[in-house]
Amino acid sequence: MEKTKILITGATGATGAPTVEALLQKRFDVRAFVHQEDDRSARLKALGAEIFVGDLQNLDDVRAAWQGTKRGYFVYPLSPMLLDATVIFAQAAKEAEAEFIVNMSQKQVTSTSKSPATIRHFLSEEVFNWTGIPTTHLRPTFFSEWFLYVSGQIKSGQLKMSFPADAKHAPVAAEDLGRTAAAILADPEQHIGQTYQLFGPEVLSYTQLGEIVAQTLGKDIVYEQVSVQEMADLIGIGGYDYFKDHVGKTEGDNIFGLPSFNNKIEELIGKKPITFAEFIEKNRAAFIA
Repeated sequence: MEKTKILITGATGATGAPTVEALLQKRFDVRAFVHQEDDRSARLKALGAEIFVGDLQNLDDVRAAWQGTKRGYFVYPLSPMLLDATVIFAQAAKEAEAEFIVNMSQKQVTSTSKSPATIRHFLSEEVFNWTGIPTTHLRPTFFSEWFLYVSGQIKSGQLKMSFPADAKHAPVAAEDLGRTAAAILADPEQHIGQTYQLFGPEVLSYTQLGEIVAQTLGKDIVYEQVSVQEMADLIGIGGYDYFKDHVGKTEGDNIFGLPSFNNKIEELIGKKPITFAEFIEKNRAAFIA
């Protein structure tokens, strides 16, 4: 029997690419929605994915992408355009009589969030719920990939971020989130209507995270809390107010509060997600000058 073709947005991104790879390994046909053709899309094509070039802000593009597919994964960058993309994706899915969607959201989603970005994720979840299309929402904590954003600092022996040194969370690698999305898309029945909080395998403070970076790389690094503006400046987006506003309000939005941990990823993919030390080692080249 021919398996369902699955539409993956953000297909060359941090969670999209591993979702595509995992589904291909499960022998599903995959349509990889990308913004442009490049080395990353060429790699996915070589693995067996169908490449679709389009714009998630263009309804005709998204309609075309849904043709011949019945399941889809929706992920969108931190952007004030999230709701526009959500509505377009949801409308096109409804027209295509889609049977299932996995939506990438945020851990701290509530209707009373102080962050405009998080409120948009709350509304995005609601839009998918309103469509009547069976949907699973994924709410991960901070990605381990945050540390790739500050790789330039780490190369020079620094680690400066805006979060309190004693703040704790369980960083999760995007590859494990991709595998989780793939597992749900491959067998959606038991996940319909569920919202999953997702975490990495260990709860760590930022002081501990800095120590792990130092130990793994063999460098002298001590974590230092700085202002949101300084962190944004250090990663080259000092003028992006939407990012700064979101990060500045995450603590008040319970990003470090309960629920702070579970083993849901292991339950869904059948193995433990990678540790933070494993993530740093796997990406060693990004952190060594």
